[in-house]
Amino acid sequence: MVCPNEIQVRQQLEKAYQRSPATPFRLQIWSFLRQIGAALVEELTRDRNQPRVSKFYTVEGEARWHIYDPHSGQRFTYPSESDVLDWLETRYSR
Repeated sequence: MVCPNEIQVRQQLEKAYQRSPATPFRLQIWSFLRQIGAALVEELTRDRNQPRVSKFYTVEGEARWHIYDPHSGQRFTYPSESDVLDWLETRYSR
């Protein structure tokens, strides 16, 4: 996956702004509260023994994958999704 550059992001945002009518503030607050509620439910109901995987982009736009394994307390960083899948297969084959 390629990280979009600033020009692409700006063009997408300008198109979205031109297409969408102004959303009332009340609806924006309601949407924000729903997102908070969903995040809270996710955090409270997730399995604490399962590895946590997150993706981020470096300054250069390259994807990196972080894994936290609560079973061992270790953290790992991989450059590709296939490396993460290999790690998961190895972890669950033990």
